[in-house]
Amino acid sequence: MKKRKKPENEKRQVLDGYKKIGNTFVPPMVHRVGPLDSISWSNQTLPELIWWDVLIDRTSHRFAAKVAEEIGKHFKVREKRDCWWAFINDYTRLGTEEMHDLKEHMRRANVLTHFIESLVDFLNLYPECPISRFLDQRPTGIVDIGYLQRFENRMKDLDDKRSRSGVLVQALAVYMGFVLGKLVVKQGLALADFPEVEHYPTMERSKQVGASICATVNMVAGTTLPKYSEDAWTQYFWRRSLDLHPLDFSHLENL
Repeated sequence: MKKRKKPENEKRQVLDGYKKIGNTFVPPMVHRVGPLDSISWSNQTLPELIWWDVLIDRTSHRFAAKVAEEIGKHFKVREKRDCWWAFINDYTRLGTEEMHDLKEHMRRANVLTHFIESLVDFLNLYPECPISRFLDQRPTGIVDIGYLQRFENRMKDLDDKRSRSGVLVQALAVYMGFVLGKLVVKQGLALADFPEVEHYPTMERSKQVGASICATVNMVAGTTLPKYSEDAWTQYFWRRSLDLHPLDFSHLENL
């Protein structure tokens, strides 16, 4: 029995939004954002987003969202680069004048001073962090032991990207995508109810939104961040972390 040939208009509906590259049809999300590479949350994405948790810990979710909004508003009218400005590595792209303009925008928005004060202890742990460019002077590198312990405890919680802390940090990256106009979501999809993340993970809809946020951040990180071996900030972060808290193998001596 002969198979019925599909009408041309039916084919077009099935492939609607796909982009033809050679003989291959690329899904719409992929050709708009770029090819997706495998990326580790714990090894790379978390260190790239850790400054948001530092900010939340020292201030509030509301203030961190305000900072994300102001940074997004600043860059929305100034650049078309494939960058969401949510990751620490993003700030290695800015020249001296561009960095000055960003700081002036944040100063006019009355967020710069509180923002810097909230990051000082973290930047003293990691003085080579690209975010230190927001400071007028180089970090002292003086380690506050109490803060170091607090930071390490929060890192343990964030290691689970679906924890409340992990999802709320990732939500700020997604929020920046909305502000920049890089992320547009159709009505009915979980991300269209983005504000529900505030209730994560107590409500069923908030869990769906949280899962969509995690998937979106994984996609963005995989398409915009450098490969792990080429990510200078991440490599420095783990080396410095080991310097701050060397591994103790003494318990193995009597084995």
